[in-house]
Amino acid sequence: MSLTAVRPFPNFVCRNHGNSSVWVAQEFAGPADVALLADADRLFDGPGCEIIKDQRKIKVARVQIKLGGEARPLYLKRYNAFSWRVLFGSLFRDSGAVRALRGAAVLLEARIATAKPVAVVERRSWGMVTKSFFFTEAIERGKTVDAYWRDDLSGLEGQNGFRRRRGFLRALASLFKSLHGQDIYHGDLKDANILVVPSTDARADCFFLLDLEGIRRYRRLSDRRRIKNLVQLNRTLGRHVRRTEKLYFLARYMSSRFDDLRRKRLWSATILRRSSSLNRKKLAAKKATVIL
Repeated sequence: MSLTAVRPFPNFVCRNHGNSSVWVAQEFAGPADVALLADADRLFDGPGCEIIKDQRKIKVARVQIKLGGEARPLYLKRYNAFSWRVLFGSLFRDSGAVRALRGAAVLLEARIATAKPVAVVERRSWGMVTKSFFFTEAIERGKTVDAYWRDDLSGLEGQNGFRRRRGFLRALASLFKSLHGQDIYHGDLKDANILVVPSTDARADCFFLLDLEGIRRYRRLSDRRRIKNLVQLNRTLGRHVRRTEKLYFLARYMSSRFDDLRRKRLWSATILRRSSSLNRKKLAAKKATVIL
């Protein structure tokens, strides 16, 4: 792993343990902590582990482990070398965990919230990454935006419900404006990759971005990438919201970007049309798979 990967995290240090390389926050760089982090696979089977996602490419869990002398809730994400193409590609490309750390660095510099990184672990054989792991602090009370909308907002009635939903959509649009306004692109900006910590009397809803390996900062973010991010959210969270609410979100997102009403309408129509087209293609592919 290149040192440039952790430059925005000056307290990170590198430790080697067996066939694992561990980049970890200085406070967790003791031998016992490094040994625990290096054997990350074992944590998936430990007590207090809650599997969140288990797929061919990745596995995600919330774990409770003793680190730095204290019991800490952490998110653990494992990136699998699921094909020979991925294995050979890792000779020339950073691991998923390193790319996630770089994504966290981009967000940190842009003052956009994400879970605080704790450690990155890489395992290599003949120079190829066989597995990599990304540890972050857990986000207490966090819910994905689709779950929060469905469970906490959609059932609220009357003017209070209307105001709460509009306020949420306005804040979410502000997040997208901040991201794109700083020329930052997220490769998979769907509802399940945005956590919200619900508002209290002291503060408003707080958003945290997940799945950081696809984050990149461009010299100039193209309209194509901006629209792609909006389509990703519309295809996922859009399943749970009314058309008028979708249009409200888009209007708030574009409020400071376009003065021309015609361009706003064109963008809105493009996003809704592309979302519908992709949904139809996905449904057709699913039906074809079932028939086969």
